[in-house]
Amino acid sequence: MSVIEYCLIMNRLLCFIVFVFTGGVLLSPPVVAQKQPLILKPSSQWIASYDDDSCRLLRQFGSEDKSVLAIFSRFGPNDGFRLTLGGKPVKLRSDKRPAKLQFGPSEKEQDVNFFIGSLGEDRPALVFQGQIGIAAPNKAPTQRIRQGSRYYEPLVEAVSAERQAAVKYLSVGRPLKQPVQLELGSMVKPFAALSTCIDELMANWGIDVEKHKSLRRAAQPASNPGRWVIPNDYPTDMLSQGQPALVQFRVDIGAAGEIKGCHIQKTTRPKEFDDAVCKSLMKRAEFFPALDAEGQPITSFWQSTVQFQIPR
Repeated sequence: MSVIEYCLIMNRLLCFIVFVFTGGVLLSPPVVAQKQPLILKPSSQWIASYDDDSCRLLRQFGSEDKSVLAIFSRFGPNDGFRLTLGGKPVKLRSDKRPAKLQFGPSEKEQDVNFFIGSLGEDRPALVFQGQIGIAAPNKAPTQRIRQGSRYYEPLVEAVSAERQAAVKYLSVGRPLKQPVQLELGSMVKPFAALSTCIDELMANWGIDVEKHKSLRRAAQPASNPGRWVIPNDYPTDMLSQGQPALVQFRVDIGAAGEIKGCHIQKTTRPKEFDDAVCKSLMKRAEFFPALDAEGQPITSFWQSTVQFQIPR
């Protein structure tokens, strides 16, 4: 049996594949005129969908064959969100570079990696990787070492209500065949609804919401998260089928830093992946507890994503 190469992507620890082309001549592609964007106005109100482990806002833009559903998902108390856009206008060029999107007109354009998904028959979807924000990240993730632990500073920038109110549209260029512009309007009320939902979720998780608004230190890894879920944890059946997966999880962290539970907040694939992630985390993950404003350890949580991927 041939060896199947694969990698696991944990947190922001990425596995890159580099292709080297030889024996050929690289030619510059012809310059192609940029198509005018397809401008879509709202065709529904914002719809709230609250689950046990996540909060979502959905809104439809356009109608019939020229409609796009926008889904903003949030899993924890920050300004970041997961974004999915689905509909027939989401037609892709064969371009493997990151997507170009902008919360215009004031915010800068940003590059965001993505997966190709589906929201049902004949409804392709762009599933943007990781948490993104209205503001483009102004720097690359900074790796720091603390007591032997490697972790990365969050990329999502907190934005003021004034900047949220200034949003008029979301534009997506690359990799779409025709750019799409969704007329969002102010995002103050939609994001406020998400924040209220998250506060209620945290209370249901047994978290002191008010103390978490003034933490001296959030719960942090006490060892390298990249070694918690390892290649051997890839479910055998899923590996043989070439099945990838993206699993968003939350672990409950006690006041002594102990793991009290593992929860799958969102997953793209079969339960085998969910079980593999939680089993590995409960076995290997280590944490320093969160500290309140007075420096006292308190019950908290930690969230991240595991990507199972089989490189071609």
